[in-house]
Amino acid sequence: MSLAPKIGDMVNLVKAQFIVILDYLHTSRGFDFSVSRYSSLERKINNRLSQLKMDRAQQYIKFLETYPNEWITLIDLLTINVSRFFRNALTFETLAKKILPNLIIHKAKTDSTGIRIWSAGCASGEEPYSIAVLIHEILRKEHLDLDVTIFATDISKSILSKARKGCFVENQLVNVKLSLLNKYFIKDQNHYLLDEKIKEMVSFSYYDIIDPKTYVPPESLFGNFDIVLCRNLLIYFRQNHQTIIFNKLFRALSSNAFLVLGEAEQLPTKYQDQFEKENDYCHIYRKTF
Repeated sequence: MSLAPKIGDMVNLVKAQFIVILDYLHTSRGFDFSVSRYSSLERKINNRLSQLKMDRAQQYIKFLETYPNEWITLIDLLTINVSRFFRNALTFETLAKKILPNLIIHKAKTDSTGIRIWSAGCASGEEPYSIAVLIHEILRKEHLDLDVTIFATDISKSILSKARKGCFVENQLVNVKLSLLNKYFIKDQNHYLLDEKIKEMVSFSYYDIIDPKTYVPPESLFGNFDIVLCRNLLIYFRQNHQTIIFNKLFRALSSNAFLVLGEAEQLPTKYQDQFEKENDYCHIYRKTF
């Protein structure tokens, strides 16, 4: 009888190693990839282990603990998602037609120092740049000049570097109106370059949103945000880490400010009495004090 493992046993062994690493990510850092396609995650992790010439989960876990920068590489591999401008039309229509105009006019009338916005989990920049375009349009229409600061953070340093370039491909711009496309983008072969004045409105920085030592990105110095966007980020974390994140988001918002969540995300029960939902068709909430 041959003592060599059967092919099926080898596949199960590989999968077992993969599950051990996912469990470690879950327990040590709070990442919950249950909403992700396991086949894609398994391929990415196996490719990384192959690059490092490793074949055992514990060997890789020890490597993570010894070399913290490997966390950055791993998270880059597992969390980079395809995004696009003005993702979720109803949300951005509400921001463009109601929330942002009212906020800007109020700031102008009260001689405010400016508008502060935080885009958490900004990926390659489409979300904060979309907000910047909308604000620029309103300021131009109303002939106003306000200080606008948009902080955009992510845990992936490589995707932040890409975001700062402001260079996008066609499928990232499918929701951009033609008038805005012509006004704010320059086509360069197969890419579209974002206008410099829009890029200058957004400040990108690395930030680990479950870091217990801070409640806002250090580059922002303090919270007091008028709008915080945290869309499709919470779904990657287990419940106790979601609580940490919500505590941060709540503290970061100024009175009567707005929190924007993803379509699959809801306010925790603890905070439902402290926010009012803006409407029935998108996940925008106003802090009630």
